[in-house]
Amino acid sequence: MNEMEWVGRGRVCSALTLLSLAVALSGCSASTGKNGGGGGGGFTGLPPASGSTPGTGNVANPGGFQSQGGNGTGLSGVTFDTGGSAGAGAVPGAGGGPPMMSDGHIGPPSTDTCMGDVAKFQSPAGAVKLLYPYDGTVFPRGLGAPLLMWDANVNADQILIQAASKNWTYTACPLTPDKVRFALDDNVWKGAASYSDGPADPLTVKITILSGGKVMGPITVSLKFALASLKGAIYYNTYGSMLANNNGAVLKLVPGDPQPTLFLTDNAVGTSGPCRSCHALSANGTTMTANHHTYPGVYLSESYDVTGPTPTLVFNNLPEAGFAGIFPDGSRLMTNGPPNPSLSIFFPTAPGDLTALVPSTSGMLDTKTGMPITANGWNIKHAQMPMFSPDGRHIVYNDYDQGPQSMVTTDNTMYTVGGHSLWTQDFDPGTNTFSNPKQIYSDPTLFPAWPFFTPDSTKVVFATDTRSDFASQVPDIFGPPMMTPTGAGHLVIIDLASGMVTALDAANGYANGMSYLPAGEMRDNNLEFFPTVSPISGGGFAWVLFTSRRTYGNLWTPGIDDPTSKKIWVTAVNIGLPAGTDPSAPAFLLPGQEIGSGNIRAFAALEPCKEDGQTCMSGSDCCKGFCSKIDPATGIGMCGKTVDHTCSRVDEKCTMDSDCCTDANNGALGRPLYCISTAGTAFCEQKSVN
Repeated sequence: MNEMEWVGRGRVCSALTLLSLAVALSGCSASTGKNGGGGGGGFTGLPPASGSTPGTGNVANPGGFQSQGGNGTGLSGVTFDTGGSAGAGAVPGAGGGPPMMSDGHIGPPSTDTCMGDVAKFQSPAGAVKLLYPYDGTVFPRGLGAPLLMWDANVNADQILIQAASKNWTYTACPLTPDKVRFALDDNVWKGAASYSDGPADPLTVKITILSGGKVMGPITVSLKFALASLKGAIYYNTYGSMLANNNGAVLKLVPGDPQPTLFLTDNAVGTSGPCRSCHALSANGTTMTANHHTYPGVYLSESYDVTGPTPTLVFNNLPEAGFAGIFPDGSRLMTNGPPNPSLSIFFPTAPGDLTALVPSTSGMLDTKTGMPITANGWNIKHAQMPMFSPDGRHIVYNDYDQGPQSMVTTDNTMYTVGGHSLWTQDFDPGTNTFSNPKQIYSDPTLFPAWPFFTPDSTKVVFATDTRSDFASQVPDIFGPPMMTPTGAGHLVIIDLASGMVTALDAANGYANGMSYLPAGEMRDNNLEFFPTVSPISGGGFAWVLFTSRRTYGNLWTPGIDDPTSKKIWVTAVNIGLPAGTDPSAPAFLLPGQEIGSGNIRAFAALEPCKEDGQTCMSGSDCCKGFCSKIDPATGIGMCGKTVDHTCSRVDEKCTMDSDCCTDANNGALGRPLYCISTAGTAFCEQKSVN
């Protein structure tokens, strides 16, 4: 159990009791965002805002149910709902999906439901700030609409939304019972994405506010769509979740789903565990490792087969494998090697150690048997946070014993610590041989943490942490006081060929050197930790998931030290830009996660592949890489090739650009496809154009 597993359970449990009572009295369902079929953007587990009602999908309230926002009190189980069904009068697609046109677009190219209401918004007389989403954010397709949030001091009675891209326009004048936020209907958002030509065709959204008879704004924001969706499933640590009875757990969230499912946990006894949460995952989505701890004194790690709907325990006594580097096919792993004994009588934590771990040395193990595997050429004693590249040909790690050392003062005692450098080595999986050790980053004062390869294995994303335990905070009530303050962290990327190191400023919350985050630099910036990268790129982007303690617009605004401030955010990293250029975009909150819990270290991985004859939505779902007979109304097809399958469509396997289809039925409306290496193979994809 590290910072991720200790959230002050007594306080949260009390909040849970009040929340359950409020939900019962209000008659809210488990997913209030879906009441009445109006859909868009509810928050699971919260009663409605004053004066709000379930949405009906009508002109006056096209965004559906508007639910009460959180207030930073630590409530758990509040889920950002990615939306409900189509509103009244809509024609849903087969299988409950959004209504599609015959050409694969969602909804009509132009919609205007304002009628005469536009006249109310003439002659604006005041300014207002949009808090979320951020200008310039790149969104994948398939997710629910972002929650529009503005200055909490401006109470809107009604808003005018005018949105347009090259091939799509939308105008609406909805009422706003929540006053300071509004959720678009998901079908509207997915319609905008379906008509987009990618990042070069931004969606300009203009919002004008009517507040007490005064017109304010307009606010204008430019949003972009990648010509791809997030693939596979996302697994993340959570602490304080209602789904896990407030214990540490691993939750599973399939992008586009309205809420996560409980995947792995244990029955806690007070604050002493047992607890399963700190985990790692193979890129192919078959193998998970997790720490299984009871406090104090019992620190085990386990491996699981996760190819089924629930995890199956494979081996229950691996050393320090919760933060191991698992080989992409799940067959073996490199263990984490924390060097120092704990300073705490309860919770394993020490300067220079990855928190929640006990002293160990790094070595290669078989994930199914726990047996050691001879790692030829490997002589690294304390490799922390090791990670294999998606192609299995490289490993990156923090080497505690090499590079600069610094002094850390904890509880009036000075300690000399390492852990200031990152290294890579080449790896031959056929002979289990490591070679060519190379230092790729070093800093005498910062601690490079949680390195992760991009899908093409040519770059490494990591965080620079001010804490020697590579965490954002470890609230251990029995530990030394200087081990508990919240640290500072930034996302960084390094191009391995050139060695150039670039801060991911846009993802970190900066534009032109200035903070653009809602609460400003003193509250919201320098709080990025635990990055991971989806092994599958999409639309020319690598999708980087990270934990941030920033505020979420005006909905969730706890203090920096509040464990519930930890949320999973996602940034699109343009893998086609030259080294030295910031390739990141402003981040978006991962929809579906519980807002009231502390969420951390999300792994995106492929779902287990499907054999020919099974259902699929793209070739990346299928073991042989091809998905045929896709129904345009449902998006569902069947794995395998048909007789006319002579070229590869979008997200299907390839070896060169000429393998990719060029006709209008190539899955990208005829746009050019390129054969892009990712996750150890290659798929036909569209490239990002800014």
